[in-house]
Amino acid sequence: MANCEKSSPEEDQFDELKKTASVYQLARFCEENKALQSRKEKECSEAFQNSLNRIEALLARQIDLSFTKLIVPKEEGAEIELLLRTKPEWGIRYLEIWKQSVILE
Repeated sequence: MANCEKSSPEEDQFDELKKTASVYQLARFCEENKALQSRKEKECSEAFQNSLNRIEALLARQIDLSFTKLIVPKEEGAEIELLLRTKPEWGIRYLEIWKQSVILE
């Protein structure tokens, strides 16, 4: 282990979140820790892409339902909304649509 670099607290927390948290929480952690994005570029990129894919899939289902709101589990919906608020470019694009299209239960 003498040749290994010591991981930062953020990297340790990231690795723990990777095992236990949702993809939304992982993406939010990457967004909140910009320096981590360069060290964990691949993992953060995957978390962002997986989160975005899931959000877009949920919103696409709502569009298919036309005038009916989409029911999303409260915990998942809260995680998505927090991620949309944390990642400004996604919030601009999706937050209002999300709030108008989804019911949390």
